[in-house]
Amino acid sequence: MSDPRTVTIDTIDHGLVVVDEPAWCIGHGWQINRGIGRNDITHNSVRAKSRMTTDTHGLEPLLTTNVTWAPFAELVPLVTVELDVIGDYSAEDVLTVARGLRVAASRLERVAAEAIRLREDVL
Repeated sequence: MSDPRTVTIDTIDHGLVVVDEPAWCIGHGWQINRGIGRNDITHNSVRAKSRMTTDTHGLEPLLTTNVTWAPFAELVPLVTVELDVIGDYSAEDVLTVARGLRVAASRLERVAAEAIRLREDVL
């Protein structure tokens, strides 16, 4: 029986690679049997999202962020940040956008703090 803290991925350049699986990783189903190289093996955390509702556009995504780490290509975990706001808004909706960005900033700060904590585990 395999160790529950590892995952085995068949890579195109190194064959079967056994990787330690951090507790925060959501899994590798999206990478298994995909023809990836060893340096492409990536751990990802759950995504944190922020949304807003404006009169101009209705419910819109604002931010998606998560911890990510390719252990064979990067020394420490990084943070993925996707900002999704683009468009023309009424002045009142811009106030909603600003409030949403403050919420998004607090989520970014939490994810960054987690990545810093995880980095200490790696080093």
